[in-house]
Amino acid sequence: MRIVATVRHALRTLIAGRLFTVVALVCLALGIATNTTMFSVFDAMFLRPLPFPDPDRLVAIAGRHPETNRRVTLSLDDVNELTRGLRSLQTIAAYSGRTATLNDGGDPERIGVQQVTASLFPLLGLKPQRGAGIQPEDDRVAAAGVALISDSLWRRRYQADPAIVGRPIRLDDATYSIAGVMPPKFRFPSTSEIWIPLMPTLGASGAATRGVSIIGRLADNVSLDLVNQELASRTLPPQGSRTLRTGTARLYGSGTSSEEHIITAALMGATTVLLVMACVNVANLLLARGARRRREVALRTALGASRGRIIRLLMTESVLLSLAAGLVALPLAWYGMRWVHDAVPPNEPLGPYWVDWSLDLRTLAYSFGVALLTGVAFGIAPAFSAAGRRLLNPLREGAGAAGSRAQQRAHSVLIVAQIALALVLLAGASIFVRTYAGIRSTALGYDAAHLMTARVYFAGKAYDAEPARTRVVEELARSLKALPGAHAATVTDLVPLDDQGGTDAQAAVEGRVFDEGKEPEIHYAGVAGRWPETFDVRVEGRTFFEHELEQRAPVALVNRTLVRAFWPGENPLGRRFKLAEDENSPWLTVIGVVPDIRTVKLDESMPTPPTAYLPHRFIAPRDYGIVIRTQAAPESVVRDLRAAVRAIDPSLALYDVFSMDQVRWLSYWMYVMWGTMFGVFAIIALFISAVGVFGVVHYTVAQRTKEIGLRVALGASRGQVVGPMLRRVALLTMLGIGIGMGGALLLTPLVGSLLLGVSPTDPASFATVSMLLTLVAVAATWLPSWRASAVDPVVALREE
Repeated sequence: MRIVATVRHALRTLIAGRLFTVVALVCLALGIATNTTMFSVFDAMFLRPLPFPDPDRLVAIAGRHPETNRRVTLSLDDVNELTRGLRSLQTIAAYSGRTATLNDGGDPERIGVQQVTASLFPLLGLKPQRGAGIQPEDDRVAAAGVALISDSLWRRRYQADPAIVGRPIRLDDATYSIAGVMPPKFRFPSTSEIWIPLMPTLGASGAATRGVSIIGRLADNVSLDLVNQELASRTLPPQGSRTLRTGTARLYGSGTSSEEHIITAALMGATTVLLVMACVNVANLLLARGARRRREVALRTALGASRGRIIRLLMTESVLLSLAAGLVALPLAWYGMRWVHDAVPPNEPLGPYWVDWSLDLRTLAYSFGVALLTGVAFGIAPAFSAAGRRLLNPLREGAGAAGSRAQQRAHSVLIVAQIALALVLLAGASIFVRTYAGIRSTALGYDAAHLMTARVYFAGKAYDAEPARTRVVEELARSLKALPGAHAATVTDLVPLDDQGGTDAQAAVEGRVFDEGKEPEIHYAGVAGRWPETFDVRVEGRTFFEHELEQRAPVALVNRTLVRAFWPGENPLGRRFKLAEDENSPWLTVIGVVPDIRTVKLDESMPTPPTAYLPHRFIAPRDYGIVIRTQAAPESVVRDLRAAVRAIDPSLALYDVFSMDQVRWLSYWMYVMWGTMFGVFAIIALFISAVGVFGVVHYTVAQRTKEIGLRVALGASRGQVVGPMLRRVALLTMLGIGIGMGGALLLTPLVGSLLLGVSPTDPASFATVSMLLTLVAVAATWLPSWRASAVDPVVALREE
């Protein structure tokens, strides 16, 4: 009953102090919500075990040179030789990824395929949800083709047909029979949707030469060190172009990159700083509020309440406040998780396929624990401070008496800590936001608003010969001319910003001599159709004639960067260069100069390289891009584009169909997400800082009402009343900024590898956030101080 009475009293107190309760709830809820959101991501990516039985016994095996420790690739034959008779491994499996065109009567689709040994799924402890899976007899050179498909592909393409097992499909030129459907969400190792046996696709020669990825399962009671000892004792001799090699094992990890480790840790650290700031803020408010409750505490003590009971009452208020904030934080955290989930493109997952952040039991338990610990953390100091006061002083003091020096020192320390933490967070947020803003404002060199892009892959034996590919490219270029809604179009192996296509090579320049191997490097791409008109760029000179594109004429368009590199200050038209790596390459005559357009992804720091555009017959790869300048919205031409490709060859798969604005976003989406998250954290940090300073000054002014009234009655001006408060907070702010600056200079270099165009110790960012924090602190101080300076002296003196 005593506990129930204590809780009831705590609730009544919190309800009575509505302003304090609402402010504290908002600050704590924001801190807990952001921390819970990031914990869900952090937990899914780094803390949860892999979704396989005994995941701590899974190891990845890689090749290395035993003398240089340099990483080398291992073929399937290499792995079999290295692991034959190995006692430390229970079993091993190999896999190798590629893409293939899926044809089954519907629209062709370019899809991720994994070639796997039959031992993979038993090693992972998984079985198909339908069908028998890949059997050992299926994993032989001459075996008939079988395939497993993902649950998502089964549902998306086959409408979850229960009779799917046994259905034939074609992958490129090969026919397979669907042997089963894997469990929901299974995409091993990353984004694969079809799994086929490895040996029939490799063949005997491929098993001896082609690199594969290896996963193993430790034998019972065996350590990783024993595996490495056994592997180190076995070395394969050089063979043809293959160097001396052995194996090395490590625990099979989450598959996340070092970049993802750094940014996730940085974001988790930022939300932890926010939570600490919220705790400091509420602790400061409780200390200030406690000064107004001194007489209440003293009266309770005089009436027989023990010190322990007073502390228990005050701690109950703190814990109830934090638990209520935790409840408010849950829907905010859920929204944050959904936002993070939606911010990651489906085709570019952040981490392996099993990473899934959601408001599950682990996250709920973490949120509850954080809320409980938060209540204890911010409540314990104010509770002991209030319960530790001497009895007589509060009863003798007036209601408007100022707080003790110890309390003022505590306020000062907490304000300094809050400002310092805010500066560390704001400095980190500023450099990421500036990086994001810089990438977003990068000039492309062309108008992307009405550009539609796609890629087409010439799969199968029908396109092994180069003339077959060039013929279809020219047919496609002619079809695009008549495409409804298209202003201009080009077929090229290089689509800007999508990180595919184009070739790097060294070039020889007519009239200039370079040491062998030190020729300048250029990037070149093949084009068909109306390339300059598609990108709406001005050509100095002339563009290609149609017969030049169709006859492999030795002519080229070059960008200005190439001109500056090869012929600085000279007229490049009519000059010649050639690809130095190919002895049969003809001398190419420059017929026109085009502006530099951004071809490299925006999240890469490399500038656009010296680039040449050649007739497509010089290139003739299997993978081509299509770029269309539309008259209306880019998406308006997609249906007709698919029909045009289908009319040329129904087996061709059109994929990566994106507007250029989408391609642009995909080239830097991580920085969009990081910049947005850090920006939100910075706004919350500013809000918490402003509320903290405002609340402390507000309560301090309320305690000093009598003093202020006396000073006004004695003739003090408003400036003389406000000035000391502003000077005190400004001094504390400067001290906090100094401490925070030191912390930021130590921490921001840790994320320096993720920044583009901004230094981790960027002076402009540090100066901006310092000024911003100062202005926020001064404004939060000035408002309650200025209002207090207008107090009526008579009213202030009557408070007693």
